[in-house]
Amino acid sequence: MASIDQVEEVLIQLLSRLGDVDDTTRAMLPSRRTIEASCPDLDLVRHAEWRRGDLHLLDDMPPRRPDIRISVHSDDLMAIANGELPFSRALASNRLRLDASMADLIRLRAVL
Repeated sequence: MASIDQVEEVLIQLLSRLGDVDDTTRAMLPSRRTIEASCPDLDLVRHAEWRRGDLHLLDDMPPRRPDIRISVHSDDLMAIANGELPFSRALASNRLRLDASMADLIRLRAVL
């Protein structure tokens, strides 16, 4: 099992990918969404908000239910980050759970 510090660093890196997209991809993404990323085996949850093309990490829970929820165990998250487990295979095998509207899923697929 990965440490909490390792997982926090990787979660922040993956979330920040949303903020580092090109202008064409940015135009496909919604104007505002709240995101929850969690590692249930470590009881670790981080929140972020996508606003007008920028990603802002939140210190507290968002004021409303997150629009997008990402859940993955720490070892699988580390394997995804290290390139050992492709994101699409993790998603298809339920090693990574992504709860979002169909439109958001299609948009996120282009980014992640």
